[in-house]
Amino acid sequence: MKRTKVVATIGPSCEKRETLAGMAAAGMDLVRVNTSHGTPADHERYVKLVRVVEGAVNRSLGVILDTRGPKVRLGDLPGPVELISGDEVVLGRGGLPLRQGDLPHYIPVGIRLLIADGAVELTVTGRGDDALRCRVVRGGRVSSGKGINVPDVELPYPALTDADRVSLEMARELAIEYVALSFVKSPEDVEVAREILGEDGPRVIAKVELGVAVRRMEEIVAVADGIMVARGDLGVEIGPYHVPLVQKRLVDLCNERAKPVIVATQMLESMVRSSVPTRAEVSDVATAVWDGADAVMLSEETAAGRYPVESVRAMTEACRAAEESGFPIRVPGLTPELVGQVPGACAKAAVQIARDIKAAAIICATVSGWTARLVASLRPDVPVAAATPEIRVARALSLVWGVIPLCIDPTEGTDTLAEASIQAAREQGIVEPGDRVVFTAGLPFWVPGTTNVVRVVRV
Repeated sequence: MKRTKVVATIGPSCEKRETLAGMAAAGMDLVRVNTSHGTPADHERYVKLVRVVEGAVNRSLGVILDTRGPKVRLGDLPGPVELISGDEVVLGRGGLPLRQGDLPHYIPVGIRLLIADGAVELTVTGRGDDALRCRVVRGGRVSSGKGINVPDVELPYPALTDADRVSLEMARELAIEYVALSFVKSPEDVEVAREILGEDGPRVIAKVELGVAVRRMEEIVAVADGIMVARGDLGVEIGPYHVPLVQKRLVDLCNERAKPVIVATQMLESMVRSSVPTRAEVSDVATAVWDGADAVMLSEETAAGRYPVESVRAMTEACRAAEESGFPIRVPGLTPELVGQVPGACAKAAVQIARDIKAAAIICATVSGWTARLVASLRPDVPVAAATPEIRVARALSLVWGVIPLCIDPTEGTDTLAEASIQAAREQGIVEPGDRVVFTAGLPFWVPGTTNVVRVVRV
């Protein structure tokens, strides 16, 4: 079985039920809805389609709603414009339009501007109240809506725009599992989103894609429910050569705290037009697996590419090959604070016992998902089955490495709970009669975060 989870972005290429079901069969575990494209009505339609497909494939599928954020962009152009190296160009009034008309107020002379993911580079030579004069350092073609990165200036735009707030309200109303918050600068950005979402609302994944977020990554990881290593803008902000180190550091920080981490952007980009990946792309996926990422993500490959099902299948095969290679996955271990608490100690004991007795699986009965996340963060050799009466918890756990979510009926008592959990695992083919399993739970069961039971049970 594949242990690393696959996130696929929904879009025009896969918005038919049959295609999305094919992607689920090929190994897709979660669906990302990117609010940077389409309308709120489109986004709601996508979420409802995922729920229909989930019922058809009889497997929990989580949803991640990705906010647009305050991305600085060019305005509308009549057509593509070719910028020639050495030429002068105006951004703003009288030149190439800007969606953020106040941008010139915040950009000093001498600052670099990077357009279209860094393909085009400008240097600011002068500025007025509503325009910037620039010299083209590296030319190229630009078009409407292309992003502008200003890596050397921290712009004052808040992480949540008015459109993002509408998206968050929709995420709460539709009971979506995760919201991916774009252009996070500080822990406070995460807290603002959580206030809007409410105590029982979607979990917040902070996207690390700005230089300031890299500098404050430990603080952001501490307050977020998960992290996305958004390598597109991140590579423009800090330079592509520094991205691998930041990726490894973020994965370690999340694993130490039992929080899911997604590696995203350009993983199988050639498959937007090709039915097979390049060797370099497969190596990139394998590196993310060996780093210890919970999930890897497909963006344009599935949203707008020609081969959405094939892209998911290729990602699945790349993950499986890396996992079966025998090359060790990085396991930094839980922080001392977590190991020093009863749930963390029980999780560590369960993994060790499973290894020593060659158990077939670790089965976690969980209300919040915390037990399963603790166990999974230690990257055990056997499957982790998470039995829960909460469908939203099951869907959320579809993001966590190695976890197979199972829905069970509410029950009372340790013996009854163990029996129901093991029976669910048997029905999914995870364990067979005669297998030994390590069972974990917390008593009282309906109190989240109380893991205090570890048992060895014969199926």
